[in-house]
Amino acid sequence: MRNLAAVLESCGSDFSRVVKATVHLQNPARDFTGFNETYEKFVSHPYPARTTVGSHLGDFLVEIDVVALCPR
Repeated sequence: MRNLAAVLESCGSDFSRVVKATVHLQNPARDFTGFNETYEKFVSHPYPARTTVGSHLGDFLVEIDVVALCPR
């Protein structure tokens, strides 16, 4: 999430301008609750649309992409 925050900041945006997030979790049954707690520290109400799915990610536990409004 910190990496996403840095990318958003680089184009003059932030999590308040995210309109859609896609989250891939390697083990959703184990990791969803912890991920969601972390996600809510960065993204606030009204929450953007979000899809969360289980995916084979090799050595990664989570992969996230977002669509956001960037003024620059």
